[in-house]
Amino acid sequence: MPLTAEQIKLMEENRRKALEKRAAAKKAEANQVMNKNQSNVFVGKAAVSPSSPFNPSEVKNNTSTSSFYSKFQSSTGGKSTSGTPASVSKLPPKNPKYNPSANSTRPIASFQLVSRLKFCVEAPFDNEMIEIFKKFPSKSYDPVTRKWTFSLADHQKMLESLGPLLTRYQLQPLPKFVLDIFKNLPPERNIPEVDISCIDPKLYQALLPFQRQSVYFGIHLQGRILIADDMGLGKTLQALALAHYYLSDWPLLILTPSSMKFAWDEAVKIWLPSVPLHHIQVICSGKDFIDKEVSVTICSYDLLTRRLKDLESMNFKTIIFDESHLTKTRNSKRATAASSISAQAKRVILLSGTPALSRPEELFSQLQILERKPFTGTFHAFGLRYCGAKETNFGWNYSGATNMPELQLILEEKFMIRRLKSQVLSQLPPKQRQMIILDPGSVKCDTSAMNSLAKNMTNEFARAMEKRGALLSYYSETAKAKSKAVCDYIVDLLENGKKFLCFAHHQVLLNDISHCIEQQSKEYIRIDGSVSSDERKKLCDNFQLKDSVRVAVLSITAANTGLTLTSANLVVFAELFWNPGILTQAEDRAHRIGQQDSVLVQYLVAKGTADDYLWPLVQSKLDILSKAGLSKDNFHDADTRHLSNTKSSPSIIDFLEELSQEDLSAVDDAEKQNGSFGEPESKRSKTY
Repeated sequence: MPLTAEQIKLMEENRRKALEKRAAAKKAEANQVMNKNQSNVFVGKAAVSPSSPFNPSEVKNNTSTSSFYSKFQSSTGGKSTSGTPASVSKLPPKNPKYNPSANSTRPIASFQLVSRLKFCVEAPFDNEMIEIFKKFPSKSYDPVTRKWTFSLADHQKMLESLGPLLTRYQLQPLPKFVLDIFKNLPPERNIPEVDISCIDPKLYQALLPFQRQSVYFGIHLQGRILIADDMGLGKTLQALALAHYYLSDWPLLILTPSSMKFAWDEAVKIWLPSVPLHHIQVICSGKDFIDKEVSVTICSYDLLTRRLKDLESMNFKTIIFDESHLTKTRNSKRATAASSISAQAKRVILLSGTPALSRPEELFSQLQILERKPFTGTFHAFGLRYCGAKETNFGWNYSGATNMPELQLILEEKFMIRRLKSQVLSQLPPKQRQMIILDPGSVKCDTSAMNSLAKNMTNEFARAMEKRGALLSYYSETAKAKSKAVCDYIVDLLENGKKFLCFAHHQVLLNDISHCIEQQSKEYIRIDGSVSSDERKKLCDNFQLKDSVRVAVLSITAANTGLTLTSANLVVFAELFWNPGILTQAEDRAHRIGQQDSVLVQYLVAKGTADDYLWPLVQSKLDILSKAGLSKDNFHDADTRHLSNTKSSPSIIDFLEELSQEDLSAVDDAEKQNGSFGEPESKRSKTY
């Protein structure tokens, strides 16, 4: 039966009412979202549009600026770059009041924070606007940058004064969260000194003045801080000092890359001797028992994701996140686990010399660890303001960089302290040495060959020549045993983006290190005994002049003299050597005329290997040869704490000192005969 005209009319009327009701509901929801966004941030092109009149008196406090890591600004030009999976998201909804066609025709008047007490307004030249600017007593004009700056106290008044220009301009005021941070601040930031004599005396006496400043600032921030000092400035000591100040808020959890677990174990035992040894545990596998009665627990990020529930049950109130940039990827299992376990902590200390390796979006997940809702609480608001967020066909792209100076000011005021070596060079020794304990789980010291050689080393009835031969064989086998642990450590160093020199003696280890760097798709040079003098000069020039060449892989005996490699200030010894004179010469490839920074030298030591015998000799001889270059970061007591084999066979030291160049040549000859001397010269003498 066909519908009557009256029925059709009634249906259309009902449909119209339903659509109007739905539109009204959507509009109410959109207004609610817009009001919330407007009270927090005015960003990008999503400024005030003619369809939504802007009332300056309703805007209480809003803000913006430019700096932080200048590489963001220079690499992106302040604009969004092409999207990547990590920088594109479909989660944030479209701004319901964003009308690109309406806003694109109007120029932008952008407010940007330029200091703790001043903001600037960037806009095209406009006589009427200039006249408004001139009425402010706090005005200042820079003819070079062509920017007008004003006191932050005039922000609200400026918005009201520019109200009549809204028909011609889009206004981008400073976000409310920025103004909330900087309101009522003194002209200069003054970090009050605090009595920190309650920390362990040994650590207290070792702190340099600039390191004490970070502890004071950490206390000022209630124990929640990102220490972003350059490599070699003692972030480990600063973190332990701050954590120990809050001893009442222990147990302490230290999260670190796998290769650094035992370096932290060593550091705690040396710098906090008041902590009983049985109150320190290192979690090495997913099956390890976790003792809830200990004071300090050390765990890798990989194990954090696997043992999260067990660790959360420990109720850690103080947590140190070493190399916190490893949590940079938003929504990754690692970042999610880090955020989860930090939620229950009262004190959180982040350490990273490179908190953002390529773009500002990498900072947000780290700041979420420090503060559950940094800035406005959502990544999208952060991305709009500081990542040049743009909506694409695939979602939102956050790979850009905008308002960097403002971001830097916020970080330095509320979250972070950062010093470069150049800023504190006068407080640093010219050369610092560290002993790094490699992860025992990655050292193959329990093989039949290693066990047999270790047994021969303790044979008191062996003749002198037999012991010398046993030591050389043990030394050679150690290179193979520690190879994986060394390569794991090299991979972690490559993450930091710093140039470094890597010395080793045996070709098998040099080959493994080279292969490891190639797998990471990084450029490097390699110099060993097969490289001619002319070729060495070319390789050194490549390393010195090209930023893309990250590593110099060098032979201890073939590359310890005649090379200048001062573009690096980090020197890593993958192997030890019994002649300290050779080691100091090798160190000086970076520590020589032309070096502007303090040089950090790291010796990678593996327990249960020939290093147990070599390190005591190296340590004692280095004390004699270059006391002026040693620092507190030398882990001077390490051999007495962990390398216990040194006491059982003191006579080995005598044989170490008697080894000649002929002995070393014999080892190299044996490697050549075994086919382990490495690649052909034509390949080794190139930049990889």
